[in-house]
Amino acid sequence: MPGTLRDRPPPTQYRSAAPPPRLPALPSREEPEAESCWRWFALGSVLAWIGSAVLPGYFTWFLCSLPHEMGHATVGCLLGRPSAPAISLAGHAWTGIADRQWLLVVFVALATATAAALAWRARRTGLALLCAIAAIGLPTIAFTGLTEVLIAVGGHGGELLFAGYCYALVFTGGKTGTPQERTACAFAGCLVQAVNVKMCFLLMTSASARNDYGSNGSLGMKNDYLVLAEDLLHCRLQSVASGMLLSAIALPLIGLGVGRWRANRHVND
Repeated sequence: MPGTLRDRPPPTQYRSAAPPPRLPALPSREEPEAESCWRWFALGSVLAWIGSAVLPGYFTWFLCSLPHEMGHATVGCLLGRPSAPAISLAGHAWTGIADRQWLLVVFVALATATAAALAWRARRTGLALLCAIAAIGLPTIAFTGLTEVLIAVGGHGGELLFAGYCYALVFTGGKTGTPQERTACAFAGCLVQAVNVKMCFLLMTSASARNDYGSNGSLGMKNDYLVLAEDLLHCRLQSVASGMLLSAIALPLIGLGVGRWRANRHVND
C-alpha cells in the first residue's frame, strides 16, 4: 500500500566524516606569566630597600599603621571585645578596646559555625575545618587571659599578614595582573617586612634602640612589645623581639609560597 513504511525506500546511508586533524596546543599565556613574577618580586624588593633609605619615615609609618591598628581591632572583635582603630595625621595611632561583651562572643561563635556549615556544603573541607576550629576556639579563648596576649600581638601580626598578602598578590595578579601591580605589591610587602625585621633586630642587639622604643609610644602609651614583655609574659624585651623576628621572616614568606601555589594551581586548571 502506498504510504506504508514497507514501501518507502531505505534511508540513505552516510559515512561519518573523518574527525578534523588536531591542531597543536597553543602555549599557555599563564605559565610564562607566573614564572616571570619572580622578576617583578625582585624589582619590588629592590625598590623597597632603596625606598626605605629615600622615602620619608612618615610614609613607611603610615603604611604600617593601617594593618597594625586593624590587626589589634580585628583580634579584639573576634575575641568578644569591641574595638575600633584610629590614626592621626599628626603621627599617632591607637586602637580603642572595650571590655568583653558576651553578645559579641556569641555572635562570633554563631557566625563562624554558620560559615563552617556553608563551606562543608560547598565541599570546601579545609575552609570548613578552619571555621569549625574558630567556632570552638575563639569563644573559649575569649574568657581566658590569652586574649590580652593575642590582642597585643595582633598589631605587628597584622603588619606581617599584610606583607604576606602583598607577596601572594605578586603571583596571583591582584585586580589587574599587570607588572605594575605586581611590582607595587612586592614593594609594599617588602617594605613592611623590612621595617619589622629591622626593629626586632635592633631591639635584640642595641640598648639605645630599646631606650628609644620605650619612650616613643603614641600619646604616651606603652608600645606593644613592652606590654608583652613587662605586663603579660613577664620576660625580657629581647626575648619578645627574637620571637617576633622569626615571625617577621616566616609569615611573609608563607604568603609568598601560598601565592606561588595558587598561581600554579590556576595554570594547571
